[in-house]
Amino acid sequence: MQHQALKLTKMKVSSSIVTRIFNINLRHLSTAAAANAVTTTNAATAQPKTVTSGYIFNKLYVVGSTGAKVSDVLQNIMRTGQHINKKTLVDCFKDLRKNGRYQQCLEILDWFEKGRVDPLGRDFAMRVDILHKLKGLAEAEKYFDGLPSDFKNHYVYTALLSCYCADLEADKALATFKKMDELGFSSHVLAFNNLLGLYVRIKQPEKVPELISEMKKRKVPLNSHTYTYWIQSYRLRGDLEGVERVFHETQEDSLVKDDWVIHSNVASAFIEFGQFEKAISFLENLENVLNNSNNARYGAYQHLISLYASVGKLDSVIQTWNKLMSNFNVDNNQCYFPSRKPNFKVDNNQCYLSLLQALSRLDDIKGLENYFCEWESICKIYDDRLPTVVIGAYLRHDMLEEAGLLLEDATKKVGKLLRMPHVKFMNYYFEKGQTEGALKHMEAAIVSNWKPIAEKLDPCFQHFKDQKDVDGLEKFCQLLKRAQALDTKAYLWLLQTYVDAEKTAPDMRERIEEDGINVTPELEELLERVCPTRF
Repeated sequence: MQHQALKLTKMKVSSSIVTRIFNINLRHLSTAAAANAVTTTNAATAQPKTVTSGYIFNKLYVVGSTGAKVSDVLQNIMRTGQHINKKTLVDCFKDLRKNGRYQQCLEILDWFEKGRVDPLGRDFAMRVDILHKLKGLAEAEKYFDGLPSDFKNHYVYTALLSCYCADLEADKALATFKKMDELGFSSHVLAFNNLLGLYVRIKQPEKVPELISEMKKRKVPLNSHTYTYWIQSYRLRGDLEGVERVFHETQEDSLVKDDWVIHSNVASAFIEFGQFEKAISFLENLENVLNNSNNARYGAYQHLISLYASVGKLDSVIQTWNKLMSNFNVDNNQCYFPSRKPNFKVDNNQCYLSLLQALSRLDDIKGLENYFCEWESICKIYDDRLPTVVIGAYLRHDMLEEAGLLLEDATKKVGKLLRMPHVKFMNYYFEKGQTEGALKHMEAAIVSNWKPIAEKLDPCFQHFKDQKDVDGLEKFCQLLKRAQALDTKAYLWLLQTYVDAEKTAPDMRERIEEDGINVTPELEELLERVCPTRF
């Protein structure tokens, strides 16, 4: 009876339960270890120090690369007499999730269960979300289906809805929303925002205003994400007046009027349609918002730098950069976030990367070189993304010697071949019609574990087709097979090149069969010309 009572009461979610802070009860530790690690509110002695989520984040972030387990790290922290509460660990979970550390997130949820922390509806929801990110939709659905109906509250249903929307499963998403409506779970902003995001991603922006109207009818409060999707829906339809109308509505809402994401989305819409004067006005508004904020985020400045570069405002790029540097204490290789939790640090390579990308877009070679040298003089971790930006700019200006010297220097500093700089060189040589140089750098990129994106290889295939260079394309395909299997599209390019060159390949059918390619009618037609069937 006692077990049943606990099961019925402790697993139900209410706003009061959600806000409670749980002490981690490690019954699987020895009595002595548990006594040192876990404290109670009734303890007469001084309370042990409660660690911050930033401190735990720094410990758990590197777990994947060290081979350690989350449970071992947390136990070691608690054995030192430090206290971990559930709210702190949930905050850490969210930061790890933002940084793509999904395995660590799953282990934190396992820790909750093994430590016999009362699992709440939000715990189940978090597991649905992480299983989806880590193992796919089928695993998330399987876990959801296995939960007792009493545990499937609005948090859990919303998590499943989010999975369907992320995977663009519109039918399943709408069916889930309908079920939530029947259960009284749908009148929450997150549920609506998931559908709004889905409509934007599947290019059905006309449905967004309808859903917004439904939210207002149900008195569901709109938040920053809601307004952002609403703005994007008008942007997709090319309705800049609609974008402005929504923006003016946000200025009447004190909770979102100074939201930098909304301001940047409005500016981006005008940039996309070439209305730079109007865009600059919104960017200046955004800059004022950031300058007058006590809680401005690093990402906001980074995005503002990029947007100013998009409208050709070099002076504003540098001005924003200087503001970023003055607002954030940059110490060698770390940016410290005054508004974030203590001990939360971010590699300042990202700061310089955003600036170099902006200067590259503006073709400011002199500024690019100066700030790159400045970064090299202070960096502790040599990030090959930064020299890649400079190399790309050099190559666009046919500064081949400078690009080559930088590639050589960066390779020495990193101590290994660099993928993306070699890809830059490969593309450059293809554009110049120099096959030998292109294939040389392609091989270097593949050796350094480059995984090509199929769509971005089209210009390379087009080069060989235009030149009717069957031999060169065969070498290209052999190199490509070292990185990934040839697909139907690659064989189409290959066969079309053979046809244009008026050459045959008697073994082509055998090669296609060995690679497991399905012979489509288009492929068959080309094969008849390149490798005719003999009867």
